[in-house]
Parts: sequence; C-alpha cells; structure tokens
Amino acid sequence: MSSTEIERQAAQWVVLLSDPEQFTEQAQAEFRAWRAQDPRHEAAAAGMETVLGTVKKLAVQANNAPGRSALDAGLSARRKLLRDWRQGMMLSLWALAIILPILAFLFPWSNQSLHTAAGQWRSVVLEDGSRLELAGASRVKILYSKQYRDIELLEGQVRVVVAKQPDRPLRVLSSQAVSQALGTEFIVQEQPQGTLLTVLSSRVLAYPRAQGPQAARELGPGDQVQIDAQGLGANRQTDVERSKRNWDQRQLVLEHMPLTQALEQITRQYPGKTQVNPQGMTGLTVSAVLPADQPLSALALLKDLYPGLQVQNTPDEILTITFRP
Repeated sequence: MSSTEIERQAAQWVVLLSDPEQFTEQAQAEFRAWRAQDPRHEAAAAGMETVLGTVKKLAVQANNAPGRSALDAGLSARRKLLRDWRQGMMLSLWALAIILPILAFLFPWSNQSLHTAAGQWRSVVLEDGSRLELAGASRVKILYSKQYRDIELLEGQVRVVVAKQPDRPLRVLSSQAVSQALGTEFIVQEQPQGTLLTVLSSRVLAYPRAQGPQAARELGPGDQVQIDAQGLGANRQTDVERSKRNWDQRQLVLEHMPLTQALEQITRQYPGKTQVNPQGMTGLTVSAVLPADQPLSALALLKDLYPGLQVQNTPDEILTITFRP
C-alpha cells in the first residue's frame, strides 16, 4: 500500500473518531486494529491526531495574519466536512488538501520525503538531532510519531547516526526488514534480494517485517546480515572502520558478487537510462573496490577485469552493456 493511501486512511479514521456521533467502542476497536497492522499506520495516525489536537491552540498563538488565516481555514473546513461525513469522497479530498499540508507546515520532519539523484550524496540532520546520510539514487520517508521515530527506506541506502531517545526508538523500515536502533550507527541498503544491514556501532535489533518482533536478533558492531521474507541470514563480520571509510569516500566494495548484480549497483548511479544484457555473464563474479558515485569510471575499471564487457551509448542516449566471451 502506498504512503499516500495510508495517510488518507489515517485522516479518515481520526476525523471520524473526532465526531461524537461516530465515537463508538466498535469504531475505536477497529481503529486500534488498523493501527497495529503496520508501523506506518501507527505513525500516520499519530501524526494526524497530533495535528487535530493542536491546530486550535496554534491558531490562537499564531502571530502573523497568513499563518492565522491558514489555520482558521483548516478548522472551518473541518467543521463543515464533519457534517458531511457520509459523503466520503469530500472527506477524502479534505484530508488530503487541508490536513496533510497543515501537518507538513507544523511538523516539518513528519511524513516528509528525502531523496537523492543518481550519483548524489546528501546528509540531513533531523529535528531530534539524528543524522541521515543518503547514498545516490536513494529515497526515504520520515514517519515520526509519539511512539516511534520511523525512517522508511523506499530505495537505495541510508546511513543513520541516531540521537538517543530511549522512550521513542528509531527504526528503519525497508521492504523486508525492521532495524531498530539501540543507540547506534548503522547502514541499511535496499536490494532486490532483500535488505542488507551493517552495524557500525552499539546495537541494532533487526527482524523481518513478514515475521515480526518475535523473530528479532540483536546485532553488534561489525555485524552484517541479509534479511528477506524468509528471515535473517547468517551474521557476517565486517571491518567497521573500513566500512565507514568506504562510505565517506563513496567507494563501492564488491566481494565475490555476481557480475549482473555488480552492474545493477553501478548503473543505479547513472543519471540516464541503462540496458544490461546478461547473456554470457552467468557464473562471473566481481571482487573490487570501485567509485560509487562515478558509474562510467566504475565500468571502465570493471572492463579491466573483464575485457569482454562492452559499454556504449546508443544514439537515443541509452547506456547499453553487453558481454562478449
């Protein structure tokens, strides 16, 4: 389910339960069940509840006319649309057009997306002091609530340096895994075959999203593990200082990686379109250190290892890669 759809559902639930006529025990139970289904549900609902509970207070405190007008407009729209609750489409449009912009205005890091272009690295300090470092071609969504500080990794990889808040854990949610910080620094990479977690300091509690916390494993500095729907793979030990250095110097470290997977990682950082023909690459592996943010240079170095690798730009500006044994 998309993040936009989750936000829409959260807005409908919260607005529904703010209407005294709809505030039944059954509705509350169904809402609690919906929140428990997914950490993103909880984060979205908590954010919506916070906005609804504070808009009126902030409207009184607003010192400038534009800010007061925007907040008053939100409250006015809320009163009108609550009367028209049974017209579900109107409520959905209100939730998306009024509540979500107010949420973004009041809580700049709540439900906000960050991304990097191919070959671009970016570092951002969040409101709680935690630092996110995004590799090229990466995208995350910030889902902070009262209970959790969630970072949803949608693609690419992110390095997290966590500011401690024992009563509000920080978690990175990828497609296959949940990585919960226990006061730590770690790297999470989204891959086609699953999530790769590398712990750089302190501890991380990791588990597959499909299995839940009961399948969690606590990992320490230097631990690296692959996580997919089937569970956590075996722990591998990595050199922490080397991992940090490789990240800081934007180096792509490949260890006995299939050539097709290596090309996939390299071409992610190419700003244009790419086409890779895997014919002839079966069984070939790569062990090398390549520039992570310079895909053409990385391909040139890879060609030194495999002279049969053919890289060319087509007339329609598509980078094509083939292999001739």
